[in-house]
Amino acid sequence: MDIYLMETRGLSFAEVEKFLPRVTESRRRSVLKKRDEAAKVESLMAEVLVLWGIRERTGLAPRDVKFARGAHGKPYLVGSDLHFSLSHTKGAVCAAFSDSEVGVDIERRDRRVSGAVVNRVLSERERPACSEGEDFIRAWVLKEAFLKRLGVGITRDLRNVDTLMLPDTAAFVHGDYLIGASGSGAERAVIIGREIDHV
Repeated sequence: MDIYLMETRGLSFAEVEKFLPRVTESRRRSVLKKRDEAAKVESLMAEVLVLWGIRERTGLAPRDVKFARGAHGKPYLVGSDLHFSLSHTKGAVCAAFSDSEVGVDIERRDRRVSGAVVNRVLSERERPACSEGEDFIRAWVLKEAFLKRLGVGITRDLRNVDTLMLPDTAAFVHGDYLIGASGSGAERAVIIGREIDHV
């Protein structure tokens, strides 16, 4: 499993809008509807990062990539055994690639959450160990990565997903971010930083 990470903090939309023609029409519409410049950058660069990873592994040019969605909306590459997952948060985007089902999530390590969110995410068993700060964010990225791997996202009650029992799921600290990865070989995942000039 490889995870590509691109920090978008400080990038303006003017610096990345040249990539708009490379992404799907639905992503273009979604990007252009956003009012917040940082959100536009993150949304656009998330798909660009996925397209770059697909090209690296399959040789497909962006115009030849065909996406479809699974029963719960998880995107997949039509006609390929390559699996991918993407995530973005304030200041960064990441994408994971594998030969088997994969899920990834990224969050800022310093993200603050309310008690109500903690109550919706953690089980009674998890609360003593990770009810606040970075420990909570670690639990969150592990759960979300695992559910993305299953293709269901956060449609399930997160309290029923026990971070102490998740197979092939690991968390990594990378600078200001925590990354959760789920899939075969997750604990050995390699995080590769990408620069905009190299996409």
